Amino acid sequence: MNDVTLRQLQYFVAVAETQSITKAAERSHVSQAAVSLGITDLEKSLGVTLTIRRRAKGVSLTAEGRAILADARVILDHARELTEHASQARNVLSGQMDIGCFRTLSMHVVPHLVQWFAEHHPHVALTVHEGNGQEIQERMQNGQLAACVIYEAQLLPNSQPVLIQEQRRQVILPLDHALATQEQVSLRDLSPHPAVLLDEAPALERTLNEFHSRSLEPNILLRTRSVQTAQNIIGRGLAYGLLMHCPRYSPEGNPLTGRPLSDDLPRNSLMLTLPPGRQTSKVRALHEALLTLPDHAKE
Repeated sequence: MNDVTLRQLQYFVAVAETQSITKAAERSHVSQAAVSLGITDLEKSLGVTLTIRRRAKGVSLTAEGRAILADARVILDHARELTEHASQARNVLSGQMDIGCFRTLSMHVVPHLVQWFAEHHPHVALTVHEGNGQEIQERMQNGQLAACVIYEAQLLPNSQPVLIQEQRRQVILPLDHALATQEQVSLRDLSPHPAVLLDEAPALERTLNEFHSRSLEPNILLRTRSVQTAQNIIGRGLAYGLLMHCPRYSPEGNPLTGRPLSDDLPRNSLMLTLPPGRQTSKVRALHEALLTLPDHAKE
């Protein structure tokens, strides 16, 4: 039996994740022929068929291919750790690191991470994959991402949570809103007023349940998945919002103000989530970077 190589395993994982020889070749910066040959040689070495390749229909894994995919990722992770340990011995971190970030957090988190790694570990190639909390954590648990940055309410089972900043939702108001002079605002105070609610799971469901549990019904003007859209609606004086961060101005330049909720609602803190097991040096550096993140909730 021929030896299995790391290169063959890299091609196999790339094909499994992209379901395409062409995309796997682009990711690996090699020719399609090299990827196809690598998979064929891997199958010969293992004595099993790993993939089903159909022209114009992409690539799918056989039962045997699905069975060894997790092992292939573990082997590649160990190989990367060897490189990291050697780099750490030289006090240099390097190589690729793919992380996930909840899409509405990206504007607050990603610029800071890019700058921090450029200053402290410039040889680390940071790639951020944005998505909803469930999607990015599932990719992390499948071995595709090293860590995720999410809100506490989005935490999935089997994700290892690390608290970064304690945060709670705020009432975001235009300066001339009738409730803007109050030090705290209750859900009962808010219920008659028009609201713009963030249409993201699980934020929308939690918010509606919190009103309904108090026999209240929010007056919903608009639901949107865009924080910037919500901020602009609020800035124009059309509605209030329940958001995690309160900038001084909306994207359109209108002033905003934040007020704490007087209701006893659960916190929704900023979290780093990790897959089970020992973490790499780059992930520990990511944790360090997040601990220096400015608290935008207090802006």
